[in-house]
Amino acid sequence: MKKLFSILMFSFLALNLIAQEFEVPKNYVLKQKEDFSKYESEVLKGIDWLLQIPINSQPEKRKEVNMFIMSWLEGSPTVSVEIKQEIVSFMKPNPDLLMIFMCGWTRYSLESKDYNNKVKGNQKGVEAVIEFYIKNKENLKKDKNVEKYIKLKEEGKLEDYITKNA
Repeated sequence: MKKLFSILMFSFLALNLIAQEFEVPKNYVLKQKEDFSKYESEVLKGIDWLLQIPINSQPEKRKEVNMFIMSWLEGSPTVSVEIKQEIVSFMKPNPDLLMIFMCGWTRYSLESKDYNNKVKGNQKGVEAVIEFYIKNKENLKKDKNVEKYIKLKEEGKLEDYITKNA
């Protein structure tokens, strides 16, 4: 048991150190199809950074990482995130959660190579929002829509809800 705990703690610390060290690529170019695939690993690292670093920490770097990921997403020939009001109902009190949603969807698409599954994309986006909201609750406004998603997930009904609304 101690060995398992030690392994888990080491993994957690290593992930946090990696996430804290992420730097947005300098002078990145996103014009041709090849440019986008070249930066996929950096996009994933940026997503991990955004999801792991507290929202009230490093605001200037958070803006820079957001801009890099948004620039990549806007022109990506493979990943396309669909924003539906029925699902992304949490934008008003906490606009930062929209980016977290897009990050969850993007990470799913890149890691699974499943670029056209809107149900799974929405689900992974909402799950990223739930996880981020819980971690950063003290620095975010209370959001009844995210709270509803948390309850649906706890009840095992989140996937059904998203399937009906995606």
